[in-house]
Amino acid sequence: METVVSSYQNSATLGIKTLRNLIFLFTIHAVYANALSAQDLLERRITLRVNNQPLDQTLQQIGNLGGFSFSYNPDILDFKLKVSINATNQSVREILTLLFRNKITFKERRKYIILQKKEEPEKDEEPENFDLNGYIIDNSTGRRLANASIYESATLASTVSNQYGYYKIRLPARASLIHLEVRKEDYVGKTISISPKQDTYLQIKLNPDTLRPISPKTLARLKSGSDSLHHKIAVPRAQYPAQPDSSLLAFTDTSQTGGKDYERLVKTYQKVQSEFVSAFASARQAIHTRNIEDTLYRPFQASVLPFMGTNHALSGNIVNDFSINLIAGYSLGVNKLEVGSLINVVRGNVKGFQLAGVSNIVGNDVNGFQYANFLNLTLGDFYGFQGSNLINFTGGNFSGFQLSGVGNVVVGVLDGYQLSLGYNFANTVRSGHQIGTINYANSSAKVPFGLFSWVRKNGYRRYEFSTDEFNYFNATFKTGVSRFYNIFTLSFNGLEPDKPLASLGYGFGTAQRLGKGWAVNADLTGSVLLFKGQEPEEIDTGVFRFSVSIEKNLGKKFALFAGPALSLLVSDQTGVLQTKEQKGLRPAWIGPAPGPQQNIYHWAGVQAGFRFCHN
Repeated sequence: METVVSSYQNSATLGIKTLRNLIFLFTIHAVYANALSAQDLLERRITLRVNNQPLDQTLQQIGNLGGFSFSYNPDILDFKLKVSINATNQSVREILTLLFRNKITFKERRKYIILQKKEEPEKDEEPENFDLNGYIIDNSTGRRLANASIYESATLASTVSNQYGYYKIRLPARASLIHLEVRKEDYVGKTISISPKQDTYLQIKLNPDTLRPISPKTLARLKSGSDSLHHKIAVPRAQYPAQPDSSLLAFTDTSQTGGKDYERLVKTYQKVQSEFVSAFASARQAIHTRNIEDTLYRPFQASVLPFMGTNHALSGNIVNDFSINLIAGYSLGVNKLEVGSLINVVRGNVKGFQLAGVSNIVGNDVNGFQYANFLNLTLGDFYGFQGSNLINFTGGNFSGFQLSGVGNVVVGVLDGYQLSLGYNFANTVRSGHQIGTINYANSSAKVPFGLFSWVRKNGYRRYEFSTDEFNYFNATFKTGVSRFYNIFTLSFNGLEPDKPLASLGYGFGTAQRLGKGWAVNADLTGSVLLFKGQEPEEIDTGVFRFSVSIEKNLGKKFALFAGPALSLLVSDQTGVLQTKEQKGLRPAWIGPAPGPQQNIYHWAGVQAGFRFCHN
């Protein structure tokens, strides 16, 4: 029985190994077959040496070496013609070009290369266009260069060399002067005057730019051999401003923690910008923006989509005075006016007016007026007015007025005003004010106005605990700047029958340093009162309180304070305070002594306590 089991196990193991080997061999074969079929027939390299051989035999030999067949009408070829070719490791395209010398056109379909007679224009008829085609080659190594940009700046005709370095571009024959521009990242660009204006096979050689080291990203692409036309390419990012230097503002704290926080924020938005902006550029446009450093100018452009417009595939390299975008537009810059029903995307700078139905996205600076219904995203500096119903974001410094319904963000220095119904964020506020429900600044030289303001480095914050004539225990938090801060307070009285059970309040205050650890505060708060047995929805009593206190610091983080206060209590009910049964500190009533029919009370009192200080 054991022998049978052992034999069965061995057979099973052998079967599994055999199946695994078969699967591996099948996979290798499939990958090889796919790689071979994926290669263009015209780009297959062969070695051919023919001397005075008939044309039909030569074509048969080329087909056998390349693994394909030719399809053609016998009437278009002279088979008696004898040819001689000496080609070593050259593409089929190059061999056919030498063989037919621009008299026969060829294209591939499945396993066939189709030969057709080139249609010649009539003698009196001048062709409207002509084609240039060939290969872009590294002059030092002979390697064919993929993803090179070939364009003509007057007509904006352009193309990109494929993964084999082959290009084909159609140019107007009636143009008086044609200069073909060839650009490739990390290579010296070349300008070629085209004459005569007829279909021509033209190989172009570029020299490496030895004065500029190859970037790590370019080196990685060269090693991988990937074709960028079949992959999404990130549009070059605008540089973010460095964190403001301490010499700009006397109050700026350049602590290590603050620097890390700022760098983290910048990296986050760099990632967002790279992914978001690149989504609007086609792969061909992204290659042009990477290769072409030249700036092209056009007074006007109109587009439906970023890749469908009068700027064609070169839109990312063109600066326009006026730009009209039906759905979405993409350009290098705008000098006067840009209007888009949905989205405007600009890689560089905007001057003048920029209006969008949904969003404006600018990779560098804006100087002028920018408005969008939902989002303005400017990654450089901004000078002027930026308005949105939802969010404004400026990745550099901001000088002017920022207005939004939800939020404003300035990653750099704010020299102006932020006004929002929601929140305002600025790294450094140097002039102007933040006005919103919530304000945040890393450091600020000005007063923020809002329901909650937080200045991280040089702001004013106090956590205090106190007692007074009205409440046994008060817990208070103050935040903002010393000249104007927000106050949040919570008070308790236990179950004392002559006092409210608890109160919750909010207010504003200001503080002034007196020197030698002394300071004075003036606070105004309003609180709602909850009495014993009362439900929250039944609250109908409030108290307003103005207090002045003297503060004495006992060290950097701890202080004592005390001072007088004036209070006003208003209620919908009468007799809410049992003044005759009060214990502890008694208020000094202002005006007539309170009675059972009274619902408004005025008094003076005192407060005292201790504080934990931020600075």
